[in-house]
Amino acid sequence: MRRLLPVFLPMALLLAACSQSAVPASSISPRPSSPAPGDPAAAGDAAAGGMTQTSEGGQVTVVATWAGPSAGATFDLKLDTHSVDLDALDLSTATLRNDRGDTLTARPWLAPKGGHHREGSLSFNGDSAGFFAGAKWIELVLPGIGDTPERVLRWTIGGQP
Repeated sequence: MRRLLPVFLPMALLLAACSQSAVPASSISPRPSSPAPGDPAAAGDAAAGGMTQTSEGGQVTVVATWAGPSAGATFDLKLDTHSVDLDALDLSTATLRNDRGDTLTARPWLAPKGGHHREGSLSFNGDSAGFFAGAKWIELVLPGIGDTPERVLRWTIGGQP
């Protein structure tokens, strides 16, 4: 039995980590992706070019990283869950909008299938230079991830909230 312990213990730990019972979606409220205006953190990462936003809820965590206007309308997305199959997720209905009401539509999400973990690049069609020029903020709108109908992640640009 002692000889089998080093083999079975790591497997048991891995199975336990991936099979933890999920909290019902009704008891989860998505964490805001950006601080509230006036919050000292509001001028933090997003305004300074540190461009990672996180949204938790609906049994899925979304981490979106943007390299700023000079990188164009392309975001690196990482989705993690232990209860939802993410392989069927289609982010081609995502939109990017700015404070002027302009929107860009998504291209197909370049993310290999991975079951509970997916990661890839999401880009948008259109004139990104014109879209970002003079904008105060942008929002990445991701519909239908997990039990959440819509996720909105906001980045401040141009030094204005």
